[in-house]
Amino acid sequence: MRAAWLACCAIGFSPIAHAQELSFADALARAAEGPSVEAGRASARAAELAVGPAGQLPDPELVLGVENVPVSGIDRYRLDRDEMTMQRIGIMQEMPNGLGARRAMAEAQAERASVDLDLARLEARLGAAQAWIALHYAQRRTATLAQLLNEAQASAAAARARLSSGAGSVDDAIAAEIEAARLEDRVATLHADAARARAELRRWIGDAADEDLSASAPTFEIDPEHMRQHLRRHPELAAFNADEDAAEAGLALARAERRPDWSWELSYGRRDPSFGDMASVEVRVGLPLFQPWRQGPLVAARRADLARVGAERSAVEREHASMLEGWLAEYAATSSNLDRARDIRLPLARRRAASAMGAFGAGTTSTRDVIEARRGLLEAELELFDLEERRALIGATLTLQYAEQTP
Repeated sequence: MRAAWLACCAIGFSPIAHAQELSFADALARAAEGPSVEAGRASARAAELAVGPAGQLPDPELVLGVENVPVSGIDRYRLDRDEMTMQRIGIMQEMPNGLGARRAMAEAQAERASVDLDLARLEARLGAAQAWIALHYAQRRTATLAQLLNEAQASAAAARARLSSGAGSVDDAIAAEIEAARLEDRVATLHADAARARAELRRWIGDAADEDLSASAPTFEIDPEHMRQHLRRHPELAAFNADEDAAEAGLALARAERRPDWSWELSYGRRDPSFGDMASVEVRVGLPLFQPWRQGPLVAARRADLARVGAERSAVEREHASMLEGWLAEYAATSSNLDRARDIRLPLARRRAASAMGAFGAGTTSTRDVIEARRGLLEAELELFDLEERRALIGATLTLQYAEQTP
């Protein structure tokens, strides 16, 4: 019964223990629901709701008035003595041109807001990915240095003991103390790096950044050809589709200004019962008589805007193509360096450190040689972490920007 109870407790508490670990995928998922993304989502919703009213006619206007009231003579200010005096009520409706262009402009703005939401989500996920990776490797470096610090402090204590017994030298004791102090400084620096990375992670995912990170580092499958083919799906490039639609809608609006707007009005005039009531129909038409100085320059300006969008699209597309090729090249070089560091440099550094320790135990080498060998091992291990972190950062950048976008 006791064993069964313990098993139930283990099953019951295991999800809680698992929930306390923050994986790389969990961080990305939380970042995609952060406040900056929520703001973009609200903006996109607002722009979407504005599309419907954009192509509607203006609200009609109610017309109320009193016409032809005498202001002089014996009938001044009388409403019932002159046959022309009437109380008028009517309705007026403006009929502007370019309603279709206005709706197209609203649709382009809604599309741009949707792309801005994708950009905000991408920025949040990239920020969380970089912060998670930085924190992960800062903790791994700290753990490695802490272990070496313990060994250095033990070596310093042993050197002091040998010096006290008369078997050691002052130079060896001082060198061991300096090495231990040097490692303490580096551990303190790494603690600061980890705190900075956790603060950056908290920016993107909130209090979840205080959870312990999972031990496994992220891995990425980099397919250069797939990324090149999907380069234009990047949100920053997709934004130019919306900008181009907005520029075309602006051009259509400017061209619509060349055509006259018009309005109509229906009214009913009530006069004194001794006179008959009256009805009126009125149509007003605008006169765009100065197009070379007004509408013409506006049309030319909107054409220039459309050309600007096309040129900016080409420039940004070239920029992203250049960045993609640079990152792919750096990822390949970093991967090669990492393989050599793991397979050649680190094993050799370990053999050198082990040989130095063996020689020191046999009394055939000095403390300085041991310190130098262990320092070489430390730098080889830290270099391995640096290369792993760099490759992970490049892999996250490539994957999130060029491999996960949807058409």
